[in-house]
Amino acid sequence: MAKDRFGIVGKVIARTYEIRDVVAEGGFGVVYRAFHQGFRAEVALKCLKIPIELTNEQRRSFLEQFRSEAEVLFRLSSHNGNIVRPLHVDAFHTPDERLVPFMAMEWLEGLTLDGLMMERVERGRPPLSMRKLVRLLSPVAAALELAHNLPGQHGPEIIVHRDMKPENLFIARIGQEDVPKVLDFGISKVKSTASQMVGRASLQADALVSFSPAYGAPEQWAPRRYGQTGRWTDVWGLALTVVEAAKGDEVIRGDHAEMMGAILDPDHRPTPRNEGIEASDAVERIFERALAVDPRKRYQTVGAFWDELTLALGVRNEVGGPVSIESKKAGNRRVTTGFNSVPPSPLPHDPISISLAPAAMTSAQGTSPVGRGAPAGSYDSAHMEVGAPGSAGPGSLGPDSVFGGGMQSVVSRSRPQRSQISYAPADRRSLMKALGPALSLVALSVAFTFLDRAFTYSRGVPLFFGPVRASWVAGALMIAAIYFAVGAVRRHWED
Repeated sequence: MAKDRFGIVGKVIARTYEIRDVVAEGGFGVVYRAFHQGFRAEVALKCLKIPIELTNEQRRSFLEQFRSEAEVLFRLSSHNGNIVRPLHVDAFHTPDERLVPFMAMEWLEGLTLDGLMMERVERGRPPLSMRKLVRLLSPVAAALELAHNLPGQHGPEIIVHRDMKPENLFIARIGQEDVPKVLDFGISKVKSTASQMVGRASLQADALVSFSPAYGAPEQWAPRRYGQTGRWTDVWGLALTVVEAAKGDEVIRGDHAEMMGAILDPDHRPTPRNEGIEASDAVERIFERALAVDPRKRYQTVGAFWDELTLALGVRNEVGGPVSIESKKAGNRRVTTGFNSVPPSPLPHDPISISLAPAAMTSAQGTSPVGRGAPAGSYDSAHMEVGAPGSAGPGSLGPDSVFGGGMQSVVSRSRPQRSQISYAPADRRSLMKALGPALSLVALSVAFTFLDRAFTYSRGVPLFFGPVRASWVAGALMIAAIYFAVGAVRRHWED
């Protein structure tokens, strides 16, 4: 169990948050489960570790940066319900006078896409199909498109995530719906600020990493060669996330040098076919472009990438049309991903009912969600404290500013362990819908059988329709029902 670094368990912070227990700890902060005395509800409280080297002036500057990023995150989540929502940002002093900035966020129950991948492996199920993944993650693509075109006082603003990965996509159970949520907006920018303040030589700064090495885009590994991060960086992260989820396993492996070599190798791209995933020529070409080494050859927006992908997979209508804001404007349609506040988008097809317990964190050795739920933004496995196996990293601080730059130190990636997941009742409802035609045929078979027996009982002879006896029709209908049922079950489990 993570340690209570700030000694606040059992205390009330900011006269509002009753601290219940520690959820996890990472190199940049500690996540607590807290009870909001006003709302009478659980929240996730993320408390940041400010490097001890900072002067008082630097601490004030850092706190202002933190509040500024949280403000943008609040605006962003107000426009799109698929981005984790902050509730409060402030700071408190520990008994030994340490300044601790914190952010309260909504408490979510569910698990990350990474955890879902591992659950399927442990249950002996195949990875999610590419079509199902695209349906699942379309609200995420829409949320990123919004972030890249966030309405502001002086025109649209560009908010770049810069750390897209399965661990930062959370499938939350809200009411009766499974809702994907984007975590960790702004974590890299805040960490970069603290790292720059204390200097690269500090061991404390080494823990303040700004991107996950297994998902870092070429411009994050080699900014002098490929330039600044931008919208195209999130295109890379989302494309790689889809490939990894479709594969059901890690795509980029090895130590830092091996990861960097694989990511910067123009002759071998981590596309579906190169990872052993069946894909059409059109889909493979889309991922070749989305995962191009040179950002100039990549899709410049998530919307353009996602619109082509949904069209190539034939699921455009299933996900509600194009994601790109420009496409929506061109079609004179209401922009549901940006300029109007929208409710959380449920998964459009075949939801996954999730049940798990309180702390949802990852660690350097691979821990997992345990307890009743997962705090929003809690998965941050690529930002672990160096030399602290078993600790887990909090995430989701505030949105990233436009074009973060500079090479950042990185640490090894880890994976979550097993968690509790149930595929009922939502998955059961989807299966029953698929079995609808077969069940209708069974009902007809029973009806013909009943008519035949009733007629035989009353008249003493079997019921015939011309040369065909009613019982023969009933038997044929039952055989057809079994055939359709087997096909429906097979298609359901293949998805």
